[in-house]
Amino acid sequence: MRMPRAAAALLLAVTLAITLAACAAAPPARRADRCTMERVAALPLHDARNFMLAPVRVNGRAALFVVDTGAEASTLTPQAAAALHLPSDPGRSSVLLGISGPVRTHSVRVHRMEIGDVIRTDQILGLGEMPAFPGQHLPVVGLLGTDVLAQYEVELDLPDGRMSLYALHDCPGFTPWPDAVTVPFARTRTGLAFVDAVVNGSTVRALLDTGARTTLLARETAASLGVSAAALADDPPRVGIGIGMGNVDFRQHRFAELGLPGAIERNMPANVAEMRLPGVAMLLGADYLGPRRIWISYATGRLFLR
Repeated sequence: MRMPRAAAALLLAVTLAITLAACAAAPPARRADRCTMERVAALPLHDARNFMLAPVRVNGRAALFVVDTGAEASTLTPQAAAALHLPSDPGRSSVLLGISGPVRTHSVRVHRMEIGDVIRTDQILGLGEMPAFPGQHLPVVGLLGTDVLAQYEVELDLPDGRMSLYALHDCPGFTPWPDAVTVPFARTRTGLAFVDAVVNGSTVRALLDTGARTTLLARETAASLGVSAAALADDPPRVGIGIGMGNVDFRQHRFAELGLPGAIERNMPANVAEMRLPGVAMLLGADYLGPRRIWISYATGRLFLR
C-alpha cells in the first residue's frame, strides 16, 4: 500500500526527531575510545633521607634532582650552574617559596634538559642552595618542580624505585588502578596541588609536597587542633634547613590520626613550626607519601594512592 506523500513526510520528520533526541541524550560519542595515555618517561627513583631523587641530564651531564611537587620553579645549585658555565637570564628571576618565607633568586638558562626520554630545550632554572647529599652515585644539584611536573601525569613508586611521566588526553574519568584511593585536589596556576587532609578528625588544607622530608603543620594550625604551646614544649625539638639554607626550629608531635581520606595513619609523628607561607596550613610530605605508590593526575585534578 502506498502511503500518501504528506503522511510519509510526517513519518520521516518524526523518525528524524526521535533519532536526534536519542543522540542528544546519549553520552559523548565513545569518549573512552578517545582517551589516550602515553608513557613518555621512565626513570629510577630512590630515597635519600626521605628525599625522592631522580636522574636528570643537564646539558649532557648526569645528575640527580629532588622530585618536588611543592616547588613552583625547578632550580639548580649555584655551584652546578658555575661548573656547567650556564648563562644567566637577566630578564628573569624566580621566587622560591620556603617555610621561612619567599626567596628571590636569579635564573639561568639550560640548553638541554633530559628527564628520561623527555627532552626540554631552553629551560629556565632558578638558583637555590641545597643541603649536602653524601654517598650518592651522582651529585644532587637541583629540584624538579611543578613548572615541569605539572605538564604530565606523574607516577611515583618509591617502594619499587621508579618514576614515570605520562601524557594523558581526553580522559575525565581516568583512574590508574581499580583499587586506588582517590583524592581530589585544587591546582594553582603554577601547578601546586592542595588536598583536604585529615588531622585528628579535622580537615586541614595541605600542600602536596614530595620535597618536604616530613609532614609539617603551622603552629597556628596545630593550635586550632588543640595542640597547646605547653604540649609542644614537651615534644622533641628538631632543626631543619629551609630554602636558602636557613635553619628552622621544629617540634615533633604525634597526632592520633593524620593523612588523606581512605588512607589515614594512626599515631603519626609530624613536625610543627612557624611557617611563613600565606594560605598554607600544612605540608603533606614524603614521610607520608613515600611509602605509597602515588599518581598525581594534573590533567584531572585528582591524586591516586595505593
